[in-house]
Amino acid sequence: MSLQDTFYLLGIIYMSLMLLIMLITVVAVLVIKAKVNAIHRHIEEKLNTIVNVAHMGEALVERFKRK
Repeated sequence: MSLQDTFYLLGIIYMSLMLLIMLITVVAVLVIKAKVNAIHRHIEEKLNTIVNVAHMGEALVERFKRK
């Protein structure tokens, strides 16, 4: 094996590893993004529940004030 063949082999190995690392990074970013979006939706649902309960409480207070 000549020096040129060794250099090409190292280049192929390096490019293959970089492609693999890039694909793993993209998949990791997509998974993290999905988890963050799920947490965001969960927090929004809880916040909407709290807001709805607060509005119901305000409506009850207004109703009892009228009586």
